Amino acid sequence: MINEKDFVYEIEPDVSELNEYGYLKPYAYQNLFSAIAEKHLNRINLNVDTTMKYGLAWVLISISLEIMKPVKGCIKLFAQTWHSQKKGPFFRRELVFKDENNNLLFHGSTFSVLLDLETRSVFRKKEAPFYIGSPISEFTIDANPSFKTDITLNEVDRRKVYNSYIDCLGHVNNTRYGEFAYDALNDEEKENLHKMKRYEVFFLSELRDKDIFSVQKGRMNDRIIIRGVNETNCDTSFDVLIDFDK
Repeated sequence: MINEKDFVYEIEPDVSELNEYGYLKPYAYQNLFSAIAEKHLNRINLNVDTTMKYGLAWVLISISLEIMKPVKGCIKLFAQTWHSQKKGPFFRRELVFKDENNNLLFHGSTFSVLLDLETRSVFRKKEAPFYIGSPISEFTIDANPSFKTDITLNEVDRRKVYNSYIDCLGHVNNTRYGEFAYDALNDEEKENLHKMKRYEVFFLSELRDKDIFSVQKGRMNDRIIIRGVNETNCDTSFDVLIDFDK
């Protein structure tokens, strides 16, 4: 039987993922999470080739991570990941990133669902049509697949979905949402990214080709909230939360 925690993956950030102060941009942490998850799913035969045989695809619902030590420079990172829980349609996965001296740099959780590609609806049957191993019930952080707030958010930008944003599932790839949020940061917020202690992205509805969306922003104490709203149908598309040390 495969123990997912036995696999360790080596990865390095790309220089384009560092900001002008040499620190990893917030969305780059998500990129690293996604890259490791993809490598791992390939290894345990739960990748897109497997799911597509049944007309299904993994769709990320949320990602939450805590930063113990911000990544500076293109250093070697060593990562582990494991499926930790299934609750309703949600599959939870943990990820841990350490440096070459085994120091914990950042860790966190993702929540994903299986999407029926024909109906564009969430697959809700109790059992998947392919083998998914039993979860390892070890959690890295407190995390939730949803987020709500009633604070006032102000529009800071209005954007259009371009061809390059669209992935093989026909919608804006989830990694792009973090880029949209990063573009909404001001100079002071970018300069303080070395104080970032938590980063979360919640994916609520698809953005499609040619959609127009507004980027809204608000602040609650030491937390920045950035929201994308699809102006085509008025649906909230994504929420990004960035928490800073005081």
